[in-house]
Amino acid sequence: MPSKQGGLEPGLIDVESPVPVYAQVEQDIRRQILSGSLANGSRLPRETELANLYGISRMTIRHSLEGLASSGFIQRTHGIGTIVVAPKEPVTFELSLMMSFTEQLRRQGFETKTIVDLKAVIDPPEKVRVALALGSDEQCLVFRRVREVEGRPMAVTTSWLPTTRFPSIENVDLTNGSLWAALAEHYGVHLSRTDNIVELVSVSPSEAHQLHIDAETQAIRFTGTGYDAADKPTEYTVALWSGQVRFHFASHEPAGIAASGLTSAPEAVGH
Repeated sequence: MPSKQGGLEPGLIDVESPVPVYAQVEQDIRRQILSGSLANGSRLPRETELANLYGISRMTIRHSLEGLASSGFIQRTHGIGTIVVAPKEPVTFELSLMMSFTEQLRRQGFETKTIVDLKAVIDPPEKVRVALALGSDEQCLVFRRVREVEGRPMAVTTSWLPTTRFPSIENVDLTNGSLWAALAEHYGVHLSRTDNIVELVSVSPSEAHQLHIDAETQAIRFTGTGYDAADKPTEYTVALWSGQVRFHFASHEPAGIAASGLTSAPEAVGH
């Protein structure tokens, strides 16, 4: 088993994995920085030491470090070495706004990137068919996006859209900008509300790989249906959010409560 070196605990590298070795090492070090195992200001071992620790070549290690440096997780200075840079503060997502992830964070000044790693027309699962009120022979476009903010993976979002309502949707570019904006531009469909369930779940190994976190780490999952202006179900989405995101929402009394003089019991508020 690899030994601990200067706070670094090198993980095992699978040379037979389809994920390149340099990417596995980059992800392993990034995970330790995000978790706090590698503290801000700590120094990583030299390239030759890292190569020995991971059992790979120095050139591969260099490639991994270049990726970490370009994402802002480390700073490399001649004569000083490779220094860990503390993760930035979590980004804030406003749940009460009908505004896309991309648009919200761009307005906050963050640089965002969307990676589509799955896109196919399939027969949807029964739960999706029911949620979207689809017939037994209707298909959906399913596509999965990894949402990055300043080089950090923040969410993995899987969406289903009925192809009968959105013909040739598989040919629409969904990587740049908002899905909702694409539906409005290409099909004249505007989402007016969403209905979501929020759960705390343990991520699978593949989800952990996408979010650069440990397997079995808990994350927040939103499962929901989006409705258009005519209140017709339009989109079914499952979004898994990492711990680098914090959510904000506002609450208010139900209509008529204040006017009637009734007061909610303190324990019902949920504080």
